[in-house]
Amino acid sequence: MFEVIMHKNKLKQAFSNCFQPLKSIFDNVPIPMQKDRYITAAMLGTCRGYAEAAELSEKAFASIVDAVFEEVYRQDSIGVQTRTETWLTEADTVFMESYYQAKEKASLDIDLTWLQAYAKTHFDAAIEVRHST
Repeated sequence: MFEVIMHKNKLKQAFSNCFQPLKSIFDNVPIPMQKDRYITAAMLGTCRGYAEAAELSEKAFASIVDAVFEEVYRQDSIGVQTRTETWLTEADTVFMESYYQAKEKASLDIDLTWLQAYAKTHFDAAIEVRHST
């Protein structure tokens, strides 16, 4: 149990740091990232590769994926995970290429500089809009 928490925290922090340059003042990532096959596949593939390198169970992997997506997408994580699962099930070409590339790059060291570079190139930083009543 403690081992899974350790891995979960390590991956949550790695992805949080990865997307930090794009986050709003409230730690939200840009909304278009929710529907980006490359980003979600890279997240899932990295988690899978890491779980395999750490020899974690399927239950531990699922717990880690849930925590990572919740960390990045917050209240929208369930919708993003559902969409991601659909792309995986349908074997979407863009999704699968990104998934396998990320899985191959994954290690226990979790170097996500490549994913951060992609995100910074393809997305503008998130901004929060204040509503006054």
